[in-house]
Amino acid sequence: MSVVVKNEMTTVLDVPGTGLVFQPDQEITVSYITAPLADAIQKGYVSVVSQSDSDSVTVEDDRQTEFDLPFAWPGPDACHVMVGGLVQTYGTDYEVDAEANTMTWLDEEIELEEGDVITFIRRAE
Repeated sequence: MSVVVKNEMTTVLDVPGTGLVFQPDQEITVSYITAPLADAIQKGYVSVVSQSDSDSVTVEDDRQTEFDLPFAWPGPDACHVMVGGLVQTYGTDYEVDAEANTMTWLDEEIELEEGDVITFIRRAE
């Protein structure tokens, strides 16, 4: 898998613990999203420009909250969930029933709408 991420800051950005140092507006291709990089994405410092080899689910109905996963759930430490280009937080924004292999959207402040795409980015093994 590859993910292209971009520094949205007007200054140099060093993502802690990852060895990623971005110049302003610089795009870098990474193999997977680490926890510090996910944090930078959530804070709006970095955006996801493109990605390959990811799985996604399209929301079928406004306010839909239950989704079948397109693969066996590897756990929140091995997979990031993105909606609208933002990395979501396990336990706050969503949760997964690994036995049923379903995801439940929890964030009441963000109502999913028909056509929204939920993207799953699995970490390289």
